[in-house]
Amino acid sequence: MMAIQRKKINLFLAVLFSALILSFACDARADDCSACSAASRSDSLLGMGGIEYLIEQQQENVSPFNAELRIGGLYDSRVGSSTGSEDEDSDTALTARLALGWQAPMMGNFGVRLDYRGYADFHQDYDEYDMIDQSISIEPLYKAGQFIFSLPLSFNLALQDGDHDYNRYAVSPTLTYLIPNTKQALAFYGIAAKIEDKDEDEWFDDDGKTFGGGLAYLYYFANKSRLRLSVDYQHSEYDSLVWQYQITSDYQEERDSNALVASLDMLFQLTDHFGLYLNYAFIHSTSNVDVYEYNRHLVEGGLALKF
Repeated sequence: MMAIQRKKINLFLAVLFSALILSFACDARADDCSACSAASRSDSLLGMGGIEYLIEQQQENVSPFNAELRIGGLYDSRVGSSTGSEDEDSDTALTARLALGWQAPMMGNFGVRLDYRGYADFHQDYDEYDMIDQSISIEPLYKAGQFIFSLPLSFNLALQDGDHDYNRYAVSPTLTYLIPNTKQALAFYGIAAKIEDKDEDEWFDDDGKTFGGGLAYLYYFANKSRLRLSVDYQHSEYDSLVWQYQITSDYQEERDSNALVASLDMLFQLTDHFGLYLNYAFIHSTSNVDVYEYNRHLVEGGLALKF
């Protein structure tokens, strides 16, 4: 039994290490993309979309490890931050997602989770917006009856077109309620994050901070398929000034934006390890900078491998 556990640990570490190597192996390209920081497709926009792995660990006889690989296609109605119509800005892309996690055995009512998430897309036309987005998190938790109190602390690293775009440090206090006698759960969470702009464009200083919150609903079917619905609201304030983006008489006003994100994620489990997934996200963004005023639709689907 111990030998099997050691093999699982070694496999988990090997996959995680390989993912980290691949993320930094991209050669930076010379395409310039001003005014795009934090505007591209990113898992960090979707808040607490990973509560399903926390809930799985509340079942009996479950491995402390989880691994899920998704490969599919994406339709994005408004790529990046261009100001044209949605038809002009839409594009398709290949996507890959990797989620790895480990939850320590509960010590009384206390526990801890470690998670890694990776996302990459490769656009058909707008390859200057190709994104590699990764995050690692540690999540202390406390279980009291049907409630789980947790505090995910995460570090998010994003590369756009091979260049280091931004880092994001976030804390998301979360209360999860396991609905009795069902395979359902509700999660309520807050979001507080610091954004460090890492691109080489000195004109646009997109360091900033984000505050917000949201809720998520999770339903498990009898065959381990699952449905997740979530709604996030995030308010972001940046160090860059409005006049750097557009003509204005106010030279002291800093850029800020608000994003409302509604998402649906479905996993259809065909076997214990193989399935199909489909997700949809709608992003409504308002800002004091016109280029960040938009509605955006993201539809993604493909194959899922789960261990």
